[in-house]
Order: sequence, then C-alpha cells, then structure tokens
Amino acid sequence: MSDLSSALAGHEIDVIVIGAGAVGAVVAAVLRDKGARVLVLDAGGPPDSADSPKVAPPDAAWRHRCEPPEARWLREIAVGGRTLVWGGWCVRACEQNVTDARLAETPWQMPLSALDPYYARVERMLGVVGNRDGLGVVPDGVFADSVTLHPRLVGLGASLDLPIIAGRLARVTGRPWRAMDALHGVEVVPRTTALRVLVQRGQVVGVECHRGAGERVVVRARRVVLAASAVESARLLRASGCGHDEPLRIVGSLVASHLVLVPGRIADVPGVSYSAFVPRFTNIEGGAARPYVGGFSLEVVGPSPASVLGDDAGPMLGVSSEMLADSTIFQVHALGTMLPSWERTVRFDDADRDALGRPVPVLRLASSDNDRSIGEDMNAACLAVAGGLGSDATAIPFMQPDGLVLGSEVLFGREDDHDFDAGGRHRRVAGLHVADGRHAPLVGDRHPTLTMLACAVRAADAVVADLAQ
Repeated sequence: MSDLSSALAGHEIDVIVIGAGAVGAVVAAVLRDKGARVLVLDAGGPPDSADSPKVAPPDAAWRHRCEPPEARWLREIAVGGRTLVWGGWCVRACEQNVTDARLAETPWQMPLSALDPYYARVERMLGVVGNRDGLGVVPDGVFADSVTLHPRLVGLGASLDLPIIAGRLARVTGRPWRAMDALHGVEVVPRTTALRVLVQRGQVVGVECHRGAGERVVVRARRVVLAASAVESARLLRASGCGHDEPLRIVGSLVASHLVLVPGRIADVPGVSYSAFVPRFTNIEGGAARPYVGGFSLEVVGPSPASVLGDDAGPMLGVSSEMLADSTIFQVHALGTMLPSWERTVRFDDADRDALGRPVPVLRLASSDNDRSIGEDMNAACLAVAGGLGSDATAIPFMQPDGLVLGSEVLFGREDDHDFDAGGRHRRVAGLHVADGRHAPLVGDRHPTLTMLACAVRAADAVVADLAQ
C-alpha cells in the first residue's frame, strides 16, 4: 500500500483504476503484466489481516437509503471489496443464462463463446479448482487441480437423484482468493475517494479525489477504468458529466439460505472438498414448467463443526447449546434469477448529500411476482436438501429470496443506453472505460463474479490495445 505522494513520485501514470475489489485487481494485474504504469485508488482502508480480514461498517461518507427501509444493501468499503467476505465460487454461465437475459429484455452484447478465452484467463489467475464434469449446464473450465467431493455430499446427490458436483472455487493456500493476491507490484492507494473523472474536449485528463481532513487532489492520467461497483461507477459517471439523471434498473441474485443442523458429529475427511454445486433446475422433483422466468441453482457447504458458528450462536438460532454442540453444520444456499424491473432501481438524490457532498444513492428494492414464485421453489429445494442430509435434521432459514437484499449488483439503463461498447470503452469520452457491474451481463442462477471478471479482462485488453495506439 502507498500514500498518494509516494505513488506519484518520479513517474507518470498510464492508467488510473478506481476500485481495488475483484474487478479492479484483475484489470490492474492485466495492465501491469503488459507493462502499463497503473495506479489503483480505493476509498477504503487495507484489511487488518490477509487470512481473516475484518471490514469496518461504512461511515457517513457512504450513506444510502433503501425503499422500503427494511431492505438491505450489502457492501464493503475496503481494499479487497467483496472478496474479503466471499466463498470463492467460480461457475461459468451457460446458454440458458443467455436465454434468460434475452427473455428479461437485457440481452448479452456478445455470444457466450466469445467469453471462453477470458473465462480461462481468469480461472488461471485465480487458481480455480474443480473437475471436468461434462455437464452442459455447468460448462467446464480450466482448473488448477481436481477435487474429491466429501462422501456425505456424494451421498446427498445419490439420495436426491441430483447431479451434484464439487464446488468450483478460487483458492490460495487453502483460503478463498482475494483481490490483494493479484495486486503484487501495483501501486494501491487506500483511503482515497474518487469524486469525478476530469474530461477536457472529450478526453480524460485525470481524477479528482478526496483524501483525509478535507484534502482534495487531482491525479493526472489519460486513461481511467471504473471498477468501483455498479452503483458507485454510475454515480461517478453522473458527477463527471458522462452519466444520466434518470433511474437505472438494479439487479442482483435472489438468495435463500438455510443453516442445517444434523445430530451427531461427522468425522473429518482430509483432502476433500466441503462445497458442492447443484446445477440449475426449477423444482427438485422435475415435472411441469414452473410459473416464473429463470431458474436457480444450489450450493451446499459442509460438513463443519458447530464451533464455526461461535460461542453465542445457540440463542441467536433458537436452539440449545447442548443441541448445537452435538450437531454437524451444513449451509444450503439457493441462487435464483432476479429479473431487471423498473420497480427495482437506483437513483441519486441531489437534495440529500453525504459527507463528501455527493448525492446519496436511493435503492428501490421492490419484490416482484417472479421473485415470490421462484422463491417458493428455492425454499422448497433447500428444505428437500436438508431432509436428504438427515431425516432428523433441523433447517433454520437465515436469508429469504424476497428481492429485498442486494449484494453484487449489475445495472441496466433503458434500451437506448449504449454509452459503452462491448469492450467497455465510453463512446463519447476518449480514455474512459468501465469494467464492473455497470457493464456486465445478467447471469441469473449463479454467482456473477467469474463472468464479471471475464468481462473485466476483456475490458483490460481494450485499454491495452488503446495504449498501444
């Protein structure tokens, strides 16, 4: 990590990357490897530990509002971003995801096959492990190592007659890959908030930033890549005179999560995967088409000892300490398709400013009929998996698929919103690129991270090509 003055000392900057999360780290790594002089700015501080990071809650500079008030927006303001809390899931999109996006009237800008080489580059960079399972609904990738699935999870697949496979995960020395793992040799300046991109005569010339104690500085460069998250990049574009005033449709993933307690302690089995993925399906017993657009997939994590939950978990979960101590823990997550809708939007309120003088994001997170229909099946599938783990298992829901919780988000404008080309270049401002969820396609029933990073590598290649000119 550097302070801004030392990072700028003695050399010019080719490219400023705004955001040191997964997308910003991957873009910076590609540019670094091509010999570009890169500076990464991040509003957050560095994590306190590489192995077990903690993230402070956002302060007054990061106020936002949700409508309704009980809705939640999950965000991390720290170097590393959401990679500090993710599980490392890396699953490629399939043709059905492309079809879902078309039915949702947010079609992909490129064929799925065009992302194949970028998927492969990201999988190598992140050290993704997994098996070549030969399932079209989960396209095989480039894996650093194969994985043996835990026998309890193998038995689960057999009992439910599901094509359960070992989780495809980004791993570094036994833990999930984090953005900092890609940032070696890159100047990263923490606690520096980009306020706007400076543009003169249609050309990027730098970034105006806020530092501590009210200090505002300008960093000069003729290339800027936005990787600050979909909402923050949209706010930056608007502040820079390159965005739009009207609301944007906001999309995440529907998630149903259940904690499953199975009586008895399952012996540890070394050298195996404790994460499984159940590919896309609509209802666990097959049958007729379901009354919603899209589908969902399942993730199962475990078995784990009850101690992973902490000493105070019993009262919080409504179970006795004795029951918890004598149980094995599984987590069952269903990931479903959240469709773009003008009932679910983000706008920026010029009448309500945060501590840095920026308009506050207002997230309208209404639940749709499609959300409710698919959510019923998602919960039913989680409970069926819990039953497959043990007839005496106890399932405790802790997240419901109601569309009111937003994590890794993607934004869509109106049909005429074509500010960026397929490589992430702004069509009217030379040197301005976007690489995060303001530009990524809808992937529906699986974690968006791998697809978002594949698009980020594609955007980084566009920056490299422009620098060469």
